[in-house]
Formats: sequence, C-alpha cells, structure tokens
Amino acid sequence: MFSWFKDKLQRSLPTEVVKTRRAPSDFTGLSTLDSAKLLQRAPRSIDLRAATRLIAGKRVLITGAGGTIGSELVRQVNEFHPEQMILVDNSEFNLYQIDMEMRELGTSVPIFSQLVDVCRRDHLNRIFEQIRPDIVLHAAAFKHVPIVEENRCPAALTNVMGAKNVFDAAVEAKTEAVVFISTDKAVNPTSFMGATKRIAELYTQALDVAQTDTRFVTVRFGNVLGSTGSVAPLFERQIAKGGPITVTHPDISRYFMTTREAVQLVLQAAGLDHGQRGVVTHDGRIFVLDMGEPIKIVELARRMIESHGLKPDVDIKIEFTGLRSGEKLFEEIFLDTERLVKTGADGVLLASPTMIDLPLLNPRVADVIRHAQSCDEEALGEAVSHLVPEFRPHTAPQRQFMPKSAKT
Repeated sequence: MFSWFKDKLQRSLPTEVVKTRRAPSDFTGLSTLDSAKLLQRAPRSIDLRAATRLIAGKRVLITGAGGTIGSELVRQVNEFHPEQMILVDNSEFNLYQIDMEMRELGTSVPIFSQLVDVCRRDHLNRIFEQIRPDIVLHAAAFKHVPIVEENRCPAALTNVMGAKNVFDAAVEAKTEAVVFISTDKAVNPTSFMGATKRIAELYTQALDVAQTDTRFVTVRFGNVLGSTGSVAPLFERQIAKGGPITVTHPDISRYFMTTREAVQLVLQAAGLDHGQRGVVTHDGRIFVLDMGEPIKIVELARRMIESHGLKPDVDIKIEFTGLRSGEKLFEEIFLDTERLVKTGADGVLLASPTMIDLPLLNPRVADVIRHAQSCDEEALGEAVSHLVPEFRPHTAPQRQFMPKSAKT
C-alpha cells in the first residue's frame, strides 16, 4: 500500500520536491515519534487496569464500529479479552473492513458483525434482546461539521434518536455500563453537530440519574489527529499533490490527540471503579479528557510540511479560505459553569454540567425527533435551541439547486 502511495505521490510532485520528500505517515496509526513531533508533547502514560476490569470476560457491543474511533475501540477492546464483541455499523464497507482486520489478526474473541442503523429501533432492540451485552460503547454519529450543517434532519435522527435508541435498549437489557463518546463541540455549540451531541449528553445524564441498573459514562474530547474528515489526512493529501494546504483562518486552533491515545483514555475513564467515591456515581457527570494545550491549525500545517522535508510557503503554500458555517475559532472542553475535578487517573477530569430531569427532557427530545423525521428544519432548529439554550448557530449557506429544465 505504501509503495503504491509513494509512486502516486512522486508522480504528482515536482521533481525538486520529490528529492526531499519522505514517505507519508499513516495518520490512522501514527508512530509515537510522529505524533509527539506534530503535537509537541509525549503521549500520555495510561493505566489500563481499570479498562481490563471493565471489559475482561464481558460481552461488548460497539456502535459505529467501522469508523475511526469505533474501529480503534474494537482493536483495543480485543486486547482486554472480552467474552465476545458485537460490531454494529450501518456502512457495509466499513463493517467489512474492521471485521476482516480482526479475523486476519487471528483474534480468539468471537465477533458478530451486525449491519444495523441505530435509527432502526426494532432492529437494534432485537440485537440487544438476543445478545444482552454487558458493556456498550456508543461511537455511532454524524460528526463532520459542514456536512451536518447542510443535512440537519438526518444528523438529528442519528445523533439524537439513534443515541436514544441505543441507550433505551441498554436500559431494557439491563446492560452493566454504557459509554457515550461525545465531543468538545458540544460545549457552547455554534455547530448543529455540537448541539445534537449535547442533547445526547443530556439524555445520558438523565438516564444515569433516573435508574441504577445501568451506569452511563459520557466521555468528551476534541479532535483526533488521524480521524476520517480531520485536517491531518486532508493536509497529507494536499502535500502529496504539491499544495496548497488550505486553512480556514490564521487564528483557528483545536485540541488534538492521536486515535490510540484518545481511545485508551476513553476506556480508562469508563473503567474507573464504582467504589471510587466521588468519581463514578449515578449523578450524570461527564468525563473530560485533558488534551494538553490547543494547537493552531496553521502551525500543525507547517509542522506537517516540515516533517516531509519541505519548507512552508516555499515548497508548499498555505492558503486561508475563511471560516465555514458552524465553525469556531477555538473549541472549549467544558463550560464556565462546570466544575472540573481530578479523578486520580492521569489525563481524565470530571465535569458536573447542568442536567435536565428525565420527565422534563423526554417531551423536548421527542419534539426534536418529530421535527427531524418530518424534515422541518425551522421547527427542528427551534426545538434544538430550546433544549440547548447556549447553542449559537451560524447561519448555514443555502445550497442553490439548479431547476430542472422544462421539456420543450
């Protein structure tokens, strides 16, 4: 694969650039050296004994199992010797890829790959009834901010109704623990994606408080360096073409982690013991991953160019294109009103955000789902803003469709 990519790369770059160009990094599996150089910090030392206690010998169901985070969850969960893994995804190709990867690895863990859309409640319930998973890791979501801005109704169905379906099924099946993968974009959201993820956070919090059979853990973190749709793979492709690299704004910054580091911290947070008083209780708290200092995107672009032996603005130009709809200059990982406390686990903090009790929340969530199903974007926006009053949306540009020419 790398030889093919290198040949393609060499054909696309000017001769003088090829001479100094090294083989591209695989951003779905950055080496420790590569990630430390780009992030300018060493990867965290993570104690995974808590994750071992959580997963070993358990039936683990992973939604969005074919995505960047989901597939890394599959790889790492496999290392903790679960009884079985149930991989759920609505993309046949993505599900096939991670299924084949695990089988070629020769894992001894039984794997059941289920082609299911989390929006299909009956299909989802059947899986939970048949398998009755002990642990659920919910990573399925629509996450690309500009795409979600243009497709708000289907995004709300997956990110809100789909999440609700998974969580409700887990409660009915008396699942031991549910881990919800959230995002820093849920904090003071300016994007519709962030607002839908905040609604899902609210629902996990309410369920955690309302019942005691199933523990709900929400883990919130920022950008994953090698995830699908993130800037690193985009910059890599742009460098391969000889540039330019496109950055939306010279001051835009983000928190970054590698995929492996993020998933390790997720599992560590999820595995913190019930017995740790003040850490894991049914009070709707949210774990926040400490991602270090935010990095300016333009600085990341320069580091990536230099990591290939090239000079920014000489060999590869950097161009600024302007902020996109729903995009912030900087992200926050917690609200000003959230009190962060240390958990004793390096890199994992605990936030106590505002909650809404389940009886009050349910009808509001139902409104969001109803308007999403009927594709009423105006009513949907009002329902989302009612639930997430801190949501300050940027007006999405209206796509202009060309009218079909009349037949003459």
